[in-house]
Order: sequence, then C-alpha cells, then structure tokens
Amino acid sequence: MKTYKVICPLFGFQIQNILIGRADLTEDEATKLLMERGQKLVEGIDLISGVKVRRISREDFEDLATPIPTMHTYAKELSPSMFVLEKHITIENQHQFEANRIMQNIILALRLMKKGNVSGSYVFYVLVSEKRRLESWSWDEEQKTSETFSFPFTYILRFEDIPTLREISEKIAAIDFAKRKNLDKAFKRFQRAYQETDPEDQLIDFLIAFEALFLKGEKAGESRGDIIAIACSHLLGKNEQEREEVRQFLTKAYSIRNCIVHGSEYRKPTVDKEYEMPEFVSRIEGFLRESTRKLLD
Repeated sequence: MKTYKVICPLFGFQIQNILIGRADLTEDEATKLLMERGQKLVEGIDLISGVKVRRISREDFEDLATPIPTMHTYAKELSPSMFVLEKHITIENQHQFEANRIMQNIILALRLMKKGNVSGSYVFYVLVSEKRRLESWSWDEEQKTSETFSFPFTYILRFEDIPTLREISEKIAAIDFAKRKNLDKAFKRFQRAYQETDPEDQLIDFLIAFEALFLKGEKAGESRGDIIAIACSHLLGKNEQEREEVRQFLTKAYSIRNCIVHGSEYRKPTVDKEYEMPEFVSRIEGFLRESTRKLLD
C-alpha cells in the first residue's frame, strides 16, 4: 500500500484572520483566539472527507520543485502567501484516486458560497510512504479562471464562513448526478463562466445554467425567459418588491441574451438604474448562486 499527500494549490484565495462580531472577548482572549487561528492556518482547517485547507509550506515548495514528465512549468507560480487543499490517502493503485473530484467539489462550494475568483486547476500526488517524491499530477479545465496566475487575492474566506463551506461541500458530495442531471449541467455552466473574459459570454453561460435548474430539459420555446424569471423570483424573493426586482433583472437578461446570440445590438441594461454589463452580469450571477444553493437540498 502506498500513501500519498494530495495537494491542490488555491489561486485568488486568502483566509482572513480577524475577529468579527466578538465584542464579548477581552483583549487577552481575543489575542489568544487570533494566535490559535494563526496556528490553524499552518496546521490546517478540517473541511470534509479528510480534506484540510492550510497555508502552503516549505515542504510543499520542495515537493513541487522538480517537474515530472508531461507536467507544465508550474512551481514558479507558487507563492508563500497562498493556501492549498490537502488530503492524505492510502491506496494500492494511484490511478484509482477520487481525491480530484473531492478537491474540485470544494472549489465549487467556495464559488457557490460567495463571489470571488478562486481557482484550483492543478492537483498533485506526492508519494510519502517511500522515498518522498512528486509522482503524478492532473489538471481540471473547469476550475481555471480567465485571470489564473495573474489576479490579486479577491476571494476572502473568513473563519466564520467555515461551517457554511462545510455544509455546501457536504451537500455537493451527496448529490447523485446520474439522477440530478439538471444540477450537473447547471454546475458545469456556472464553472465555465469563470473561464470567460467577456461578460456577454458569462451571461450566456449563466442563463443556460438557469434553464438547467428551472426547465430541466423541457422545451419552453420563446416563453422560457418568462418562466425562469417568474420561477426564480418566487424562489428568492421574500416579498413582492424583491420578487419583482428579480423578475425584472432576469427578463432583461434574457432580452440581452437573445440580442447577443442573434447578433443584434442592445442598449445598456436598465432596471432600477442603468448598469454597465459587468455589474449587471454580476447581479445575474448572484441570483444563480442563490438559486443553486436553495436547490441543493
């Protein structure tokens, strides 16, 4: 039996070690808690399925310093300030590993929890039971972002977010995608949008994801935009005003989408004000994120 350390470096990601809403603590208690959290950042914070998130270590740099055949030049992109997902596994056949899927599902959970350009395209398998060496690696296109290796840290995970992250990760892990193909398609389009640089392309991906969630393969013809706008507004809106806001945004999004795919011009989107496309698409992404989380149950 061989034992491996499986690590997935996270780009565009940081963990924020500050106290939020803890006015109940004395100065000494606050200092002690911050020190404990700082130690956890080094040792690792438990998520699910034996996976920890921790700050990258000197050992990780050493393990990834020597490229293996077919591996892209990668080690130079690593930074002492970045974080990694880590899982230790023991198995006879390294090719039977399911760690890839677990790692990528956690990144999906991060993206579903809140907006941010977090990515983790590469998963490395370091043999630790014999002579320590990097034995293999894999790459996931769906986890790439358009700015991979160049964007600043934009995804901030707070310690207070950890329980929610675990909950979303557990829900994703429990999904039988053979039975819930609509969620599978919605996830793929949601992930694909992270690869796009053009907000128009992102909008198309998000609306295909909406169709997968709310139409489930049904052919709704020209009325599909209205069906999705109404269904999503009732799912997300807590009152009539909120429902109307969601409905107007999605109705406008479908109108713009139709112009894009048919090569027509469109005006800047206007709902309660005039929006630039990146800001407008970000609102649509937020509705998709919230809808998907509600439909995970």
